Amino acid sequence: MNLTNITVFQAFQACSDDMQNIILDVRTVAECSQGIAKGSHCLELSDIDNSALKTLSLDVNYYVMCQSGQRSATAIAKLENLGFKNLYHVNEGYREWQNQKLPIDIPQVNKHDLRYNRHYQLQGFGRVAQEKLRNAHVLLIGAGGLGSSCALYLTAAGVGQITIIDDDVVQLSNLQRQIIHTTASVNTLKVQSAKKQLSALNPEISINALAKRLDENNVDELINNVDLVIDGSDNLTTRYLVNDICLKYHKPLVYAAVYQYEAQVSVFNFNKPDMPCLRCLFPQTKGFEPDNCSTVGVLGVVPGMAGVMQASEAIKLITNIGQVLESQLLVFDLLDNSFRTIKYVKDNNCLNH
Repeated sequence: MNLTNITVFQAFQACSDDMQNIILDVRTVAECSQGIAKGSHCLELSDIDNSALKTLSLDVNYYVMCQSGQRSATAIAKLENLGFKNLYHVNEGYREWQNQKLPIDIPQVNKHDLRYNRHYQLQGFGRVAQEKLRNAHVLLIGAGGLGSSCALYLTAAGVGQITIIDDDVVQLSNLQRQIIHTTASVNTLKVQSAKKQLSALNPEISINALAKRLDENNVDELINNVDLVIDGSDNLTTRYLVNDICLKYHKPLVYAAVYQYEAQVSVFNFNKPDMPCLRCLFPQTKGFEPDNCSTVGVLGVVPGMAGVMQASEAIKLITNIGQVLESQLLVFDLLDNSFRTIKYVKDNNCLNH
């Protein structure tokens, strides 16, 4: 690639009131929101492959600019691969444009674009994956230790609709690990406390707060109407029930459980045929119920980490990026910083199969 380098003043002269000569700014939305060269067309470097042929003309001369001149060279290489030929490299970029006090515009920037700008820049993610998140509906069972961190990151990521079900109220002893709640929310419903925090974090999305216990009377309707389920419950009865109904309706289920310093995370991807379920991994033993946080304690960051990993697995499932923990149980122990993955398979003797 042989760059045709020009100065910012040459770009200014060429592009003043000439529709055949346009400055193309390839900085991020966040950068452009602070100011652009007057009359510039903005197209992020990360969006060129998906959007250039739709938004730019092959017949126009483009004077490509970034902040200092490095990203613009990469942009020109991308544009050349797409068939653009009339390209000029603005050598010192917008920083030098400002230094020379050349005219600028302050564009109206979509707040949605600013909020998710780091996702747009992410290779393999971009606007396509962000749109999938916006269109998704996730059911989160429990607004406790797992649900707290999971809900915060799903909300920040832009999952369009989140339904949270929990019938409990916030207690002072919850606050050591349930970071979505505050001291001021003690004795209030957890789902209302969570909704308040999540709506403040991202008012663009919809939060449905259900102050009730998930049971056999409502589980079918709840799970059948969502795209994905995240289990943040704290008892085996609920976990098995959720597993069975997710399998019935072919809904992906993101599972996690915690014990003192340890946690385990897995994905039951019931979108696919012949996948193992929770009963394959942990066959049900009648009357058995493991100890929970209220009886043996838990290090506060353990459910936080497990909940974040549940959010990560959910995002990957929704956007179809990366590898998820299907047929794998990730177990980590924060006391000795050990992480291990255990593979498991469908049990042909499982009652669900």
